Amino acid sequence: MQTLMVYSESGGVTKTTTAVSIAAIAASQGRRTVLIDLDPRAASTKWLDVVPAEEGLHVGAILGDENPEGWAEDLAIQSSWFPELRIVPSARNVSNREADRADHAELRLRTSLEGLNADLVVIDCPNRQGGPLTLSALNAADTILYASSASGDGVDGVAGARRTVEQFRASRHRIGAPANLTEAGIVCGGVRETIMSRAATASIDDLRDTGMLLVPLVPDRAIVQEVRLVGEWYGKYRKGAPVLNAYTEIVRQVIR
Repeated sequence: MQTLMVYSESGGVTKTTTAVSIAAIAASQGRRTVLIDLDPRAASTKWLDVVPAEEGLHVGAILGDENPEGWAEDLAIQSSWFPELRIVPSARNVSNREADRADHAELRLRTSLEGLNADLVVIDCPNRQGGPLTLSALNAADTILYASSASGDGVDGVAGARRTVEQFRASRHRIGAPANLTEAGIVCGGVRETIMSRAATASIDDLRDTGMLLVPLVPDRAIVQEVRLVGEWYGKYRKGAPVLNAYTEIVRQVIR
């Protein structure tokens, strides 16, 4: 099972679009996929239009349980989009877990994945600079995909995320523990193809200079925001095809 976290330390840089797209496309190709919404904004949860099976049975229950083995399997909700796509939902009060300083709390998400019936787990991370939620994702994941937009915020979000990852690796090294994390690359989404500002061009150049920018760039299409409001998958619509095609190629590159 591959566990991929989609990460940036800036908001509004296509992180949720990337996480949902990777999960949905993988599921459409027949992979048993679980999307974990770790963001208290619950953007992925709202987009897939799911609710917990019962009050409080969301990702926060995993993070608050001292022994959450098997919880991901129990809490995953079937999506209406694809038979192979499930989601562990989030809620606003998941932010309360940021105050949890219990020993080994950052390992609970990883523990919850034991026994999960899945080929792929995609974690939609919050745009936090470290902290318990981010540490939970870092401990659970084996692959990191950075999300960015063609903007200064997008570049800064990736730079901050990469610093956090490096600090995590260093801390694991100091205690003699492995940090089996592969940086799969940077996805740049929401790119306007016809009229690109100098700032956008410079931002893409900065991302390219890291040597990690994945191609194709993901084009901007209004349909993506439109379907998010009504809980639908943009891949159902002709206008969404350019975005779908770009993310499909990215899936080919980053999913084992």
